[in-house]
Amino acid sequence: MQEVFGVRPCLWQLKVVEALLKGDKDILCTAGTGMGKTLGFWMPLLFRPGSIQIVVTPLNMLGRQNASSLAKAGIRAIAINSETVTTANFAVSL
Repeated sequence: MQEVFGVRPCLWQLKVVEALLKGDKDILCTAGTGMGKTLGFWMPLLFRPGSIQIVVTPLNMLGRQNASSLAKAGIRAIAINSETVTTANFAVSL
């Protein structure tokens, strides 16, 4: 995490990611604004290279920020909203 994203995760973030990666239960995580919930979405990407992960954000701006930050870390990401949606966005290439 520190090498890729430049941050050190908290214990609760690691527990959320561990549960997500285990994949045998639905996960609900609540945390206040600025507590680092986004890191919980991003960390699994480091353990499953080549996987597809969909993150739904309540604001287009958050989607763009996530895609931009992931790209800076070398992880391919796109923000899809009503202004950017195309059929190409939904094509999977291996």
